[in-house]
Amino acid sequence: MATSRLFSLLGPSMLRTHPWPEWINFVDRLKDKGYLTLKAAAAVENAGSSGGVVYTDMKLVKDACLSFARDRFDIFKSLSKQDIQTIVEKGCPNLFRKTVNSGKRLRAYVELDEGDVCGSCDLRGSCDRAYVMLTESEAASRTVDVVRMLLFYALDPIVISGESKPPGRELVESSARKLLLELIELGETTLDPNLPQPAPTNSRRTKQLLDLSDNESSKRGDVKPGDWVCTKCNFMNFAKNTTCLRCKGKGPESASGDRSEKKKGDWDCLQCSFMNFASNKQCVRCQEPRPQRQLRPGDWECSKCDFLNFSRNTACKKCNNNRPMESSVQNDEQTWRRPY
Repeated sequence: MATSRLFSLLGPSMLRTHPWPEWINFVDRLKDKGYLTLKAAAAVENAGSSGGVVYTDMKLVKDACLSFARDRFDIFKSLSKQDIQTIVEKGCPNLFRKTVNSGKRLRAYVELDEGDVCGSCDLRGSCDRAYVMLTESEAASRTVDVVRMLLFYALDPIVISGESKPPGRELVESSARKLLLELIELGETTLDPNLPQPAPTNSRRTKQLLDLSDNESSKRGDVKPGDWVCTKCNFMNFAKNTTCLRCKGKGPESASGDRSEKKKGDWDCLQCSFMNFASNKQCVRCQEPRPQRQLRPGDWECSKCDFLNFSRNTACKKCNNNRPMESSVQNDEQTWRRPY
């Protein structure tokens, strides 16, 4: 892309605080198109006086980014396939489930071997989806998968702080910034109203549930803890469903929280019993702070990004921050006391 074209896309916002002018301009365009909340839009307007905090606040921009991506499903095939490959071929930016699945869908799209990528990823030891292959129905990649990856790369603490990056990261960031420029340009095109929107894909287990008759659903042999039977229509629902999938009847009190299978680090709120993902520092429902994690001997929490590391890690696997001295000393003492 010519230099003049680049600067016309970036505009005056390129002088604001995030180190990527492409990201700043992308957020500004979301504001112009009405995707940002009133609070976030006001923060963009006051970016000069407030230091541009909106451009580094995940809570203010995440929903807007993903809503734009879902609306512009049509531009996915116009994005650079080579740059998409670059941002996913070394692994995922974090262990959030949706991010990992987006990475897998994009790797299937660019025909990368999932086993090879997971085998070289630094996060594989902590990832419960490592080496998992998506089914054909799950592997349909979309614009939202690309934007989700770009969102977490742009708001990575390493990027914002300007600290030294791990080997190969500069190449990933270069492709991420190129994709942001393409999203800005393609986002100005008109969506063809006759283009059919991709149908939402249900998981295989959801489809099985929806196809079951009343009698069959009560006799299922794959019921998991927390699944519940609707008292109105006798339909078997997932534990995470707060209302019945068939008749929309209200679920039992035990189904008021997300009761899907717990993963490592997920936690129950002591105040309202809602089950939160490990990434939540406070309860999604009542804002109660997360209780102290129960760590295995030697495991430690990164003081910079809150990532949970194994005892063998001398630096954080997410942000490369050094392990706190007290964790190192504690681990050494436990090793010294271990019987042989």
